[in-house]
Amino acid sequence: MNSLTINIAEELSDSELIVYIKEQWHVEEFESIYVVSELNVRIHPTTDYHYYYISNIKSVKGKAFEYPLIDIEDREKLINNGVFVPPSFNNTIKKYIDEGGIAKIKCKLVLSSSAQRIKHNNPFLLNVDSTTIQVLNKISKQELVEDQEGNYLIEESLLKHFTKKYTKKINEVITVIENTRADKESELEQLTKSFKGKIEKKQVTLENKLTKLKSNHANKIQEMDSEESKKQKSINKLEEKTKLIDKEMKNGKSELNELMIKIQEIREILKNEEGIMGEKLEKLRSYVRDKANTLLELEFIDQTEYNNLLMIKEDSIIDEKFINFENDLANDKQKAISHIQAYLFEKDIVYPRYILEDFLALVQTNDLIILAGESGSGKTNLIKSFAQAIGGKSFIIPVKPNWTSSEDLLGYYNPLEKKYLTTPFLEALLEAKDNPDVPYFICLDEMNLARVEYYFADFLSLLEERGEPPKINLYSDDESSHILSEFKNVMETIEYTKEKYKKKNIVNFMQLLQDEEINKELTRIFGFSDKDSLIKYHTDLRRMLGGILNTPSSILFPSNVRIIGAINIDETTHYLSPKILDRAHIMKFDSPLLQDWDKIENEIENVDNKDFKIKFKIEDLGTRKAYPSFDRKNDFCKTITDMTRKYFTPLGIEVGLRTIRQGLNYQKIFIEQGSSTELVINNFILHKILPKLTFDGSKKDAQGIEKIKLLKLFMDELEKNVVINNDNLTYINVISELTKVIDKSNENESIVNYWS
Repeated sequence: MNSLTINIAEELSDSELIVYIKEQWHVEEFESIYVVSELNVRIHPTTDYHYYYISNIKSVKGKAFEYPLIDIEDREKLINNGVFVPPSFNNTIKKYIDEGGIAKIKCKLVLSSSAQRIKHNNPFLLNVDSTTIQVLNKISKQELVEDQEGNYLIEESLLKHFTKKYTKKINEVITVIENTRADKESELEQLTKSFKGKIEKKQVTLENKLTKLKSNHANKIQEMDSEESKKQKSINKLEEKTKLIDKEMKNGKSELNELMIKIQEIREILKNEEGIMGEKLEKLRSYVRDKANTLLELEFIDQTEYNNLLMIKEDSIIDEKFINFENDLANDKQKAISHIQAYLFEKDIVYPRYILEDFLALVQTNDLIILAGESGSGKTNLIKSFAQAIGGKSFIIPVKPNWTSSEDLLGYYNPLEKKYLTTPFLEALLEAKDNPDVPYFICLDEMNLARVEYYFADFLSLLEERGEPPKINLYSDDESSHILSEFKNVMETIEYTKEKYKKKNIVNFMQLLQDEEINKELTRIFGFSDKDSLIKYHTDLRRMLGGILNTPSSILFPSNVRIIGAINIDETTHYLSPKILDRAHIMKFDSPLLQDWDKIENEIENVDNKDFKIKFKIEDLGTRKAYPSFDRKNDFCKTITDMTRKYFTPLGIEVGLRTIRQGLNYQKIFIEQGSSTELVINNFILHKILPKLTFDGSKKDAQGIEKIKLLKLFMDELEKNVVINNDNLTYINVISELTKVIDKSNENESIVNYWS
């Protein structure tokens, strides 16, 4: 053992002392110091106070302990006589020790207090942790042997002492045991006989039970046979039902044959009806043709208006090559996107695939789409080139700064001229109505040069109708009724005059003017003073008739039309109002110079017939249906609702049910066209949330958190939960956009503005 001097030991801390003791006593550092010893008591001669201590101390492995100090003599005796036991242990054991007993115990040793160690001049002085005392055995003191040094022996010497002291008693006990054994053997013999009788009785009982079980088993077999009989009866019934079903099927086939005959009869009736309706339609066409011929001959309509009345479409030379979306691409929109990208690339028009995917999905929503970006970023070019790639038509309508009402968009009825004054926007709608199978993309270019909520609000309300095509009222039906009534009177007057003078061979207006009698009569009836007045009246009538023929009083919004706005945000334009932002999808464009052209070129697939356009059915480009219902259990709804509570509302961003339902509709379309589900939340926030970011970031929300910090928390959450794959191409993603917004706010006194 490596021993220390008392002076050196006193310089160690308590923890260092314990560590040192454990090292010397071969106790693991992480273990406590447990010992096996004898529990004793000393009584103070004057105060009668009981002092408890332990002696014969050994480790639990049987090795005796001694203090590792070289300054203390008889270290082993010191530890055996000097380990104090606090009196706070089991009272039953304490009483036993006080009455003269000795207990062999297991306990834990702990370092004594500093004062006790100084008092006893022993830095390693230990005490027993009384809460750890475990009694191994208890031995009365009168039964122990005391050695020359006053120790009580409890090992081999104790056994010899007991043997010597109790030999006589042991012999007496042996005699008693032998007598008892004889009695027990006799008793055992009696018990064996009794047990044998009981076994025999038990055997009889078991045999009776076995007989009964066999009988029950036989009954069970009989019952099973009966059950089998019942099952057979059920099978017979099923077979009977099968026969009935076969019979009913035969009767059904007979009835079906009769029904097919009736259907054929109905088809014959319908065919006859179609013939009759065809004859009536032909008569109607003949009547219209006759009247139209008269109008044409009298020069009240021109050839184009004549063709429109008779629904005669002018032949146009079509030299375009198409592939069919349904037949050639198997209705696969991912293949369609690949073809469109390759088609445009052939024409030196380059767009990343994700833009085409996003734009196609937005087209299918039938919502207002707004393309935002710098001048020259490719907004209007996307509309024109996309329309071209699918065989559609695009109209770019420049918005003027002085537009203030819906009349600037749709035109208005002039009561003085009795004619509707159209606009390019309305003319595009009317053309689309006449070509329902062709996709039309009408773009309001620089949409925010005027206040959108002034000139577009009424039209935007119409676009919100989702159940059926919205109706656009242009002017009152009474206006067209008045014109037609006046025109009818003029035509009847002309016919009356021709019959009066028996000059039905006069068929055109110039002949009427050249005939003196008819000219004079018409001038008199209409109250004109000269021939020029009649010519002017004819001109006015022609203009008014052309107006109502070319511009109906109302039209249904054509299902083949998509309205798209293009905006720049600078000091010359107006911000979009919350009403517009709430109803539109904003698609932001970065400068083309920031694109990675090599990556885009790597995206382009080698498709067949890349110079062919794609022929879509209009319904393939989306139908006007009600938005999906809000479902609070839906993952998308739960995500956006949670973000609204935690971030959007505190930031002053309004998100209502319409916005979420629009998002659900976009999600459904985006996923059905085979696009990545990872981008749905990303694109929704880009389209519907970020455009509303305009606030003072230094202000605090209701919880006292600065809004700019709240925006950063929102971005942190998105970074954890919104997964965006950037391996193929760098998307315009919500994280990068928010980073730009926050960086700009730091340069602009915490003012947050997505558009700055």
